[in-house]
Amino acid sequence: MQANQVRQFVERYLAAFSAHIVETHPDYLTVKLPVEVDKDIGNRPFYWSWVEKMNLAYQPLVLTFAFHPDRMPDGLRVEHLHLGAMRMQQIFASAKKHGRFLCMYEKNTASLPGTGKRRSTPLVPWLGLNLKVSLICDKRRDIMLYLGINLHQPRLVHDFASFLFQLPLSPTIPDYFYTLDRKLSVEEAVELAKQEVDAVIAQEDQQWAMEARARLTEELDILAAYYEELARREPPAEQDKSESVEAADTPAEKAPIPLPVRATVQAREPVVEVKQSLDEYRSSGGRILDFLRANSIQETPREEINQEEWKKSTPEEEKQRRMDELRWQYEPRIEVHFINGGLFYLHSTPPAGKAHPAKTMRHLPASRRMM
Repeated sequence: MQANQVRQFVERYLAAFSAHIVETHPDYLTVKLPVEVDKDIGNRPFYWSWVEKMNLAYQPLVLTFAFHPDRMPDGLRVEHLHLGAMRMQQIFASAKKHGRFLCMYEKNTASLPGTGKRRSTPLVPWLGLNLKVSLICDKRRDIMLYLGINLHQPRLVHDFASFLFQLPLSPTIPDYFYTLDRKLSVEEAVELAKQEVDAVIAQEDQQWAMEARARLTEELDILAAYYEELARREPPAEQDKSESVEAADTPAEKAPIPLPVRATVQAREPVVEVKQSLDEYRSSGGRILDFLRANSIQETPREEINQEEWKKSTPEEEKQRRMDELRWQYEPRIEVHFINGGLFYLHSTPPAGKAHPAKTMRHLPASRRMM
């Protein structure tokens, strides 16, 4: 988003809450935040909890937003708003929370009669749903569906959002208009939308899923071959380890019994340090426990430590975990997300044809970890 687009979005957001604009300038905007906006983007939750608990009159927060970093005003406490700003992300989240579902009425003044007799004009209820169908594997493709469902005479049309953008809409019902009854409930309309989504998915070419499964099979075969080779190499390594252990134990077993005349060595035992192997040193804690003991930091007893959390994974467990990760990454799946929607009472009628049944976004390469 460019600076002018950011400003247009912010102005529309503030206008939706009827915010009081204190000062407007080509470079900045000073606004007094209403209650809903202040709670969403004001960053003072303790203040609001205190005001609501004590039932006090709140003091509105006044902010000044600048949209051009090279034209910041002097002498004002200004906050630069851009696409990556934290305050801008809060505005997006607030708009998504309050604008996820709405109710609007068409203001079609052309349908009103002249200066003669005035008669009421009916408004037909429509349910608008904006959906995102995601085809996901190690790649991702999104299909946008803008569905409109007539709740008075059940029928469904596509590209309903583009039709709504051409109409003058108002949050309140205009004079000399009335709404028709809904013969189709919202729940039934949602079921009709689900059937339409299933039909759109069925019309899609399933080649992407077959190719994803082929890539999954190839990756699983490579992983299986790796662990088979690893399993063949492990037994000799264990055998060599056991032989080295036996070789280390043999001299100790054949060592001669010390003679009593060498009892003088016992006097030097307190000053002689017993050498530990590397494995024994690590098992006793290593440098970490040396640091804790040197700084008089209390150690956690070994019996109080959950040893299962520190247990080393076996090759079979590691193989199963990596196989699960590959299936999660490559296994084709379809996800449907509800973006937003609304109930619209319209006098105009959208076209019956399906000129644009689905808008498909370009293929987006997925990272190694999918969203």
